[in-house]
Amino acid sequence: MRSNVLSGAGSGGLALRLRAAWLAGALAALSACGGASQHTANSLEGSSSFVGQLAPDSEFALLRGTGTIRLSSLRGKVVLLDFWASWCAPCQEELPLLDDLAVRLKSKGIEVVGLSIDESQADAEQFLTRKSAWSLTLGHDPQQKTADQFKPPKMPTSYVIDRTGVVRQMNAGFERADLKKIEAQLLELAAAS
Repeated sequence: MRSNVLSGAGSGGLALRLRAAWLAGALAALSACGGASQHTANSLEGSSSFVGQLAPDSEFALLRGTGTIRLSSLRGKVVLLDFWASWCAPCQEELPLLDDLAVRLKSKGIEVVGLSIDESQADAEQFLTRKSAWSLTLGHDPQQKTADQFKPPKMPTSYVIDRTGVVRQMNAGFERADLKKIEAQLLELAAAS
């Protein structure tokens, strides 16, 4: 059933839709599996995966440090763009694993970007205190401008982007087994270029 929360507009609209979708998915998983996690590729109405298309040329602020980063500035590298939020339970498991991935793959021309959609920078920064140092590129999208362009169907959602800026894969949600699949996708694109 569609609610007003799912159709919310404004700067917090996407965050509200994603929170509602996460809650609905969690409740469905609990009822269907007796409490076990259920990984699904279902997406919200109107979301687009962009697979096979040029990624939107978004610009967002760096979360740590000053300045901005534009996706087109990363052309020539294979990019994993991951949308996350401090309130997202799967993100709490995924982001440190992506950070480890960033360390292993940087020398192969692969850039891992974690983009927070938290409205509050303080919330995102508090989340990051879980680890003393981060190697992946951390961005902040408090008005969800980049997220509104990509329309991630759930949190977290990651996009594998090739060296020419074309989205090759999308991974909606996260389970630990996804990490091997994502790494294989990144390595395959890096080797092909």
